[in-house]
Amino acid sequence: MKYVIIGNGIAAAGAVEGIRSQDKDGAIAVIDGEQRGSYSRPLITYYLAGKRKAEQMRYRPRDFFVQQGVTVIPDEAVQIDAQARQVILRSGQVVGYDRLLLATGASPIIPDIPGAGQSDWVKTLYTWQDAEQLDLLVTPGQTAVVMGSGLIGLKAAEALYQRGMKVSIIEKQSQILPRILSRTSADRVSEHLQSGGMEIITGREVTRIHEEHQVELDDGSRIEAQLVIVAIGTKPNLALAADCGLAVERGVLVDSRLRTSDANIYAAGDVIETADILTGFPSIMALLPLAHQEGFIAGQNMAGGDCAYPGGLSMNSVNLLGMNIIAAGSPQISGQTWLWQQGEQYLELVTESGRLVRYIALQMPQVTGPLTSLIEKQIKLPESFWQEFISRPGLNRLQPYWEALKGVQDNDHRRCWAI
Repeated sequence: MKYVIIGNGIAAAGAVEGIRSQDKDGAIAVIDGEQRGSYSRPLITYYLAGKRKAEQMRYRPRDFFVQQGVTVIPDEAVQIDAQARQVILRSGQVVGYDRLLLATGASPIIPDIPGAGQSDWVKTLYTWQDAEQLDLLVTPGQTAVVMGSGLIGLKAAEALYQRGMKVSIIEKQSQILPRILSRTSADRVSEHLQSGGMEIITGREVTRIHEEHQVELDDGSRIEAQLVIVAIGTKPNLALAADCGLAVERGVLVDSRLRTSDANIYAAGDVIETADILTGFPSIMALLPLAHQEGFIAGQNMAGGDCAYPGGLSMNSVNLLGMNIIAAGSPQISGQTWLWQQGEQYLELVTESGRLVRYIALQMPQVTGPLTSLIEKQIKLPESFWQEFISRPGLNRLQPYWEALKGVQDNDHRRCWAI
């Protein structure tokens, strides 16, 4: 059996491990368009901040692919001939396959505003190469503007701030981290960042980037900026899939085995559209743990396994200027909101019919493991429990449920992807 994986990120590493769990001898080729090896994309902001060296960026060791018997091809895939089962590379090389995995990831969205793509001091921060280019432009004491306040934007802002730059964050929504935090929790995070020295402007949008190092907002005001980072979101890399006739919508469409509309082609990671396990609705979930899990399950199934992927749970964890922020669940589900706060600690829970559907925890990482499991398993608890817990939240109150959860096994899902 010949396996080909397009992409060399987290999902690709998971797929190699999934294939090898079923097939020890099949030929595996990884097409590495970035030519950087398997590295952890969330670490690029730490690299930019000077907190990680090059060798610390790797998701798997340098010899990982050698140990797994994988051939890495440093080239870019430009076309898939699904009928002939071939991948055509930019160099002209043709790579045949029996099973193919699309792990092509996503790319930053560049807004259609004057000046956004025309100046060498306007950058994105999504790849290792981006971080290297930005490193050359960082000048302590100068001003940087970050467009967007998602996780990438805020971590980029933190890295520049820690390198000595003055940082202004522009967010067109009325709060920062609009897809992750509630308004109340976002206000607390904003206060923390601003007290640390960052400027945050919400409810405003960049309309033009001027050559004379100025950023113009929709109210006509201008901000001096020697450096601009565009971080308004990402979009799945769909061109290869769409051009070869695979079914795509916002992402590549896959079934519960992570097969595409072509039975010989699978997909995993940031490029796919999958189901939110809480709502059942299609969603793009660009999360590192899910990318590896999807890759592993896809790899097993490519090698003859029969493992189901139930969908993903949105969960994000980040540390910003010393504030630990963890959130999980779906903001689309309304329910009873429970709040607790003491000093820097803040906990917000949302329950629906006794089931936890969302939490936001600031400076309280100790309770998030059990809370995440309660969401995943959708265990129903009486309202009296939540009333008592929120009055004095602590791990000891969740411990009985946490211990019970450790023994719960999904008949096919957990068995298939546990490593």
